[in-house]
Amino acid sequence: MLKSLTFNKIAISTLLLLLAFLLYNYPEEINEEVETNNKGKNINIYLIDENDFIGMTEVNSSGDDINEQIGNILKALIIGSDSNIKLPDGFKAVIPKGTKVLSYDLDNGLLKVNFSKEFLTIKEDKEEKMMEALIFSLTSINGIKKVMVFVEGERLLELPNSKKKLDLYLTRSYGINKVYDLTTINNSKMVTVYYLKKANDYYYVPISYVTNSSDDKIEIIINSLKSNRLNSSNLLSHLDYQVELMNYEASENSLALNFNDVLLKSVYDGKLKEEVKYAIFYSIHDTLGIDQVIFEVDSQEIDEFRLEN
Repeated sequence: MLKSLTFNKIAISTLLLLLAFLLYNYPEEINEEVETNNKGKNINIYLIDENDFIGMTEVNSSGDDINEQIGNILKALIIGSDSNIKLPDGFKAVIPKGTKVLSYDLDNGLLKVNFSKEFLTIKEDKEEKMMEALIFSLTSINGIKKVMVFVEGERLLELPNSKKKLDLYLTRSYGINKVYDLTTINNSKMVTVYYLKKANDYYYVPISYVTNSSDDKIEIIINSLKSNRLNSSNLLSHLDYQVELMNYEASENSLALNFNDVLLKSVYDGKLKEEVKYAIFYSIHDTLGIDQVIFEVDSQEIDEFRLEN
């Protein structure tokens, strides 16, 4: 009888220890699985939206390595490809179906991409959008400043249909969703302004104005966001129309913008409203190549935003 009780106690103790071990380690296994499934980095990609604009949206690149990011983004831009990136609802790729990425090489900020001949089958009304989506998506990856495009090993010198000549190095100065606002053909400049658009969620639509306005580029950006000048296209800006840019100061790769106190209406919990901050920052970044913008009211800093290195 004593032996039986002793055996039962030992068996129960063993079972309790085993149960405790399983309970202790099970959550850890779940956490490890979640971390594995969420591995990757969110980056911006530019795709065609339902209104035929090239819009900026965020996707997971399914990998931290820059070569993985490049490969995943390139596949995501090709119609019907087997990309690891799931495109957000309402957006679609633009590079012709069947196009293959034959190779790509990144060296000192310059990315060379070699496509198969199907790249040239793009329709004329989509060829500008294809180049815009390609350039802006790839230069959203940290470390890529400019792009060269090759088809079957030959550099692409011009657009396939319109025969528009292409620069040797393609950068964001190429423009996106271009709007021509010219009174003469002389002294033109390009300014890119980021507006908001609402679908299932908010996303940004950049508009590149080609203009010969006498205003400088920063003034054009702020005035365009204040006036919401493209509201006929359902593009929005959250910058109050009474906001005034008092002055600004540039130093190295940084720009300090000094506003009147109306900007404080857009400050919540000590930070500038993201829809205002990001619209101004991305507009300044794409137009002037600035990687840090400091926001001030009456010469006192209230917020800042910079791209990751």
